[in-house]
Amino acid sequence: MLTNKTATKQDEQQIIELWDRSVTATHDFLKQEDKNQIREEIPSYFPFLDIHLWYDGGNLLAFSGQNENHLEMLFIDPQFTAKGYGTAILQELITRYGITSVDVNEQNTVAEKFYLKNGFHISARSQTDDQNRPYPILHLSNI
Repeated sequence: MLTNKTATKQDEQQIIELWDRSVTATHDFLKQEDKNQIREEIPSYFPFLDIHLWYDGGNLLAFSGQNENHLEMLFIDPQFTAKGYGTAILQELITRYGITSVDVNEQNTVAEKFYLKNGFHISARSQTDDQNRPYPILHLSNI
């Protein structure tokens, strides 16, 4: 049964470790130095986001971070991908938490397909990420 809780400062290390496993499995386009830099930046975003840890029983499946109606991050532990959890979490984020937009790396075609399958469409594209790194971003919306 899918449940979630609001993350606290004590959850930070667990979140970073899950992020690392997920990015290693899905973001093979990232240069290692960029991945390391992003990993260091992640905690600085936490005070500005509503972060939830997602569980099935005692298993930590994923974490999400949102700012108002924008999904800033959704990372699923690779051992739980392709089992329907991502869709269940995203639907909960949409219906319960009002998510209407998300950004995704253009090179992460699996994530792009996932969001398109779940009712999002591409509304814009940026040539670089928010830190001006050379990773194009697709801006998606479900409204």
